[in-house]
Amino acid sequence: MRSIDKPLGTSHHRLATWRMKSRDTQKQKLLVVDDEPDNLDLLYRTFYREFRVLRAENGPTALDILDKEGDVAVIISDQRMPMMSGTEFLSLTASKYPDIIRIILTGYTDVEDLVEAINAGKVFKYVTKPWSDIELRDVVKSAIDTHTLLRTRTEELRRTLQRESLLNAITSTIRSALSYNEILQTIVETIGKNFDVSGAIVCPFRDGEIQEQTFTYWKPATPHPDLAPTIWETYQVESIPDVQQCDRIQHFHDRQAAYAVADIRSTLMVPLICQQELIAILALHESEKSRTWQPEEIDLIHTVADQAALALSQAHNYEQVRALAKREALINTITTAIRSSLDPQEIFAAITQQLGQGLQVDGCALSLWTEEDAFVQCVGLHDSSWQGQKPSDALLPQSSVPIEGNPVLQQLIATQQPIVLNDLVQHSEFNVSEFHTPARALLVVPLIADGKIIGSISLRQNYQSRNWQASEIQLAQSVAAQAAIAVQQSRLYQTTRQQAEKLLQLDRAKTEFFQNISHEFRTPLTLMVGPLEGAVSSSQGLSLEQSTIALRNSRRLLRLVNQLLDLQRLDAGRMQPKFQPCNLAEFVSQIVETFRPYCEKKGLNLITQLEPCSDIYLDLEKFDKVLYNLLSNAMKFTPAGQIIIVALEAIDDRCCLKVRDTGIGIRADQLPHLFERFRQAEGSENRSFEGTGLGLALVKELVELHNGQINVESSYGQGTTFTIDLKFGAAHLPSEQVVDTHCEVQTNRAAVELADLEVELQDDRDSEPESPMPAAHASVTELSIHQHQAKILVVDDNPDLRSYVSGVLKRQGYLVWTARNGAEGFEQAKTHYPSLIVTDLMMPIVSGLDMIRMIRAQEDLKGTPIVLLTAKADEDTRLEGVERGADAYLSKPFNDRELLAEVRNLLALKENEQRVSRINTYLTESVLRRFLPPTLVKRAAQGELTLDLRPEPRMITVLFSDIVGFTQLSNTLRSRRVAELLNEYLTAMTRCVFDNGGTVDKFMGDAILAIFGAPEELTPNEQVRRAIAAARQMYRTLDQLNAQWEAQGIDRVCFRCGIHQGTAVVGMFGGEERADYTAIGPSVNIAARLQEAAAPGVILISAAVADYVDENIMKESPLKLKGVDETVLTFSVSPYPDRVSMRH
Repeated sequence: MRSIDKPLGTSHHRLATWRMKSRDTQKQKLLVVDDEPDNLDLLYRTFYREFRVLRAENGPTALDILDKEGDVAVIISDQRMPMMSGTEFLSLTASKYPDIIRIILTGYTDVEDLVEAINAGKVFKYVTKPWSDIELRDVVKSAIDTHTLLRTRTEELRRTLQRESLLNAITSTIRSALSYNEILQTIVETIGKNFDVSGAIVCPFRDGEIQEQTFTYWKPATPHPDLAPTIWETYQVESIPDVQQCDRIQHFHDRQAAYAVADIRSTLMVPLICQQELIAILALHESEKSRTWQPEEIDLIHTVADQAALALSQAHNYEQVRALAKREALINTITTAIRSSLDPQEIFAAITQQLGQGLQVDGCALSLWTEEDAFVQCVGLHDSSWQGQKPSDALLPQSSVPIEGNPVLQQLIATQQPIVLNDLVQHSEFNVSEFHTPARALLVVPLIADGKIIGSISLRQNYQSRNWQASEIQLAQSVAAQAAIAVQQSRLYQTTRQQAEKLLQLDRAKTEFFQNISHEFRTPLTLMVGPLEGAVSSSQGLSLEQSTIALRNSRRLLRLVNQLLDLQRLDAGRMQPKFQPCNLAEFVSQIVETFRPYCEKKGLNLITQLEPCSDIYLDLEKFDKVLYNLLSNAMKFTPAGQIIIVALEAIDDRCCLKVRDTGIGIRADQLPHLFERFRQAEGSENRSFEGTGLGLALVKELVELHNGQINVESSYGQGTTFTIDLKFGAAHLPSEQVVDTHCEVQTNRAAVELADLEVELQDDRDSEPESPMPAAHASVTELSIHQHQAKILVVDDNPDLRSYVSGVLKRQGYLVWTARNGAEGFEQAKTHYPSLIVTDLMMPIVSGLDMIRMIRAQEDLKGTPIVLLTAKADEDTRLEGVERGADAYLSKPFNDRELLAEVRNLLALKENEQRVSRINTYLTESVLRRFLPPTLVKRAAQGELTLDLRPEPRMITVLFSDIVGFTQLSNTLRSRRVAELLNEYLTAMTRCVFDNGGTVDKFMGDAILAIFGAPEELTPNEQVRRAIAAARQMYRTLDQLNAQWEAQGIDRVCFRCGIHQGTAVVGMFGGEERADYTAIGPSVNIAARLQEAAAPGVILISAAVADYVDENIMKESPLKLKGVDETVLTFSVSPYPDRVSMRH
């Protein structure tokens, strides 16, 4: 219930009461206005006892008196007065002093003036002269009563309006605030200012006590005192006109002192209650003087307080809902961060940052640890002093307190429940700084997985206590649960990733091996199957060359199969060696001699340094593969002109065999993996050398089979040395595998082991084309192609395959060039411009796909058809080849017919494309040359210029020219002669337009319409420059024609020209059967009108054109052109720059 204390008398109240009494008892003012002094005296004597009578002899004087006196109740004015009549005077007072009651005296009856004045509300009553005192007194008394009533009601309305305005202003101001704190500050400031108090304070009330947070207002002119002690809990309005008489103030020392310091004399205490709940308390203070709070003021403040309490309640509820939503959003954000990243550090950093910022703590740390650990490991940290900057891993602190010595963690282990410490000062037993950081309040929640603690989250306030709310503890626990899941997922992910990487490496090695082994199988198969199928289909035997190639590649296949079988037997443990004593120097010498012819052929210097050694027990059928592989590698990776050295020496109880070369060497990062299987089989398309990557792996395992060791040393770019150590005697070998009979070297396997070298050292006799050899039964299409001698480039790093493909093509009459890799192929293509290219996919230096990309990027080669040969038959490789620009795809092995079918089809398609291109070029040129310059026609036909001929608005410059007197000339000559002259004229003028980059729109008899800026886009300035240049060239050309015609007896003709710039619709107009490129619009009409208005020998231009002319021009008279609404400003330009244009 509201309770309002009775206000006591104060100086303010006495002043108001005195004013009201003085208003009742003092004489009211009466103004009498008359130009006759006797009447003024009579009126004064009549009313001076009851009123304070003011006198004026005319209207202006009366107005001055009103300005000085102001509060006049009644005016009595004569009607007829000099300078200003009574009705005029009263009319002026009606608007400025509406509360004054006006009476008019008149000696005659002017009905119209009086009726108008009364109806307009300017005159209360009129009294006729001579008047009766009684009648006049009654009229004045009635006027006074009316004035008093009017003033009273006006004052009541004013106070009501002021009250409503104040209430609306305060309410709207409060509701415009957004947050709870903003509303509180707005309440205290708005009420303090509107009720004109010295100061005000409002304090929130929550949980049964006044909160420490205060919101105050104090007049800016005085110092701001501490008002916090001046407020107390109350549930009813307390009006205190004199604080000295209030026990609530005087009985509390701190409160009494605060009142004294602020010099507060009067106070009004107002509770803010909503739904019977105290929300806040408002106190209004008056200093330096006492104040009695009027009932209407208290009632208004009470109403405002109800509105403020409602607004505060709603704001508080809104902020609670928003805080709850914020917490939910925080959990969602952390959950999203956990799910969106697989990096543990990013996840832990996001958890601590989001939780720390969400709860507004000084620090938040996430640590991983178990009961068995000695120290905790901090993996995520947030500190409010970082101001949003994320620390690096180096900034994460290390724990200095062991887990067993940390009482907080020990209790956490024992209870597995959150540790809540609002003030560590009161819990000194827990005051242990884990990371050398200060803490006053602490909240620690465990991370639990499978019933065991795996870590914790610590929240701290550094310098002040904090009452951790239940909602905050619950939020921290929810985040800890999410963090525990993240830790488990991170550990599982790390384990899974490591396993996946191992599986991926194995899968990649397997895939690359099979891709490469497929290439190694398919290439020899192509060179075997292809010739055999050709021989069978033609019922003829193989030639010597074909037989040699087939045999060589069958040996390559046999060697490859042997390597695979040896490795398989080694893995299965089924390779049973037979060790026999051997003269190693003799054995090595014989093997080296089989390589010497190949070294000489390649230009290598093969040197042996073989010292005699004691017998070595070897299985020669297996150990010879070691030497064959090492020497093959040395030859393969050593360029011409370099050295290969094979050395043998005895060192203590072992024999040391070295194979050294001065070749390309091996990169340091490849050395640790050199003896791994499939290492050469990297699967890249531009690997430098063929091979499976099995050779060195087999070498290592065969050496170890002899209980020996192999090592490698290499300097990249300088050479490589392989060293094999073999022990003397047989003591180190299994006795059951030792046979004491000497063995002899078997050289019959050399042909198989050296098959790869034979292929690599084939001469490139087929690199240049020979004369075509037409087939005996060629078709019409083939003969057509042969007549054009189609040129084909074959690119392959395998000499046998290169020879086979080029031979097949040559026998069909094609000119064939060859190249050994993509780099050579690209250079050959740029030199010979082949009709078609056949290329392998996997080649050294530049692969087939890279060469295709380079060719497609070359403007003059990008249309060349390309056939891609590869042993990779998978869909991805096919798609990649097509995306790079291959036109056809042949998988190895293939035969002659497949190859020739692809070649013929592609050549025929290219011929058709060229034929269509020639037809399109012809059609394009035949259409465009009718109205475009030859340079543009050529660019458009070659596809270098794209022309949009659809009708659309364009800014263009229009040139319109005409011959003066052509009709008269045609009447004097025969029709055929007129046509010849006209054609000669139009041809010359067209050339003038084309020479300056213009477009000939149309001919209209002897008139020419040309446009600049379409279809080729030009700047307005360039359009004008070209148009004027074309017009001048047309004048000079006409001078030349006139000179020729005069020599033939034909009279000279004159020429007129007009140029205008503006917007027109330009494009192809017409239908499918007939269409023209033209411009339509007012700009074309204006150019035509300018031509008609121009004098012969003058170029007449519009103002739009003149804006872009830099030279001297002459202003002409404005023209009212037919069909143009506005007058067109014109200027003349001389056709001859060295002459002065004529004014016309």
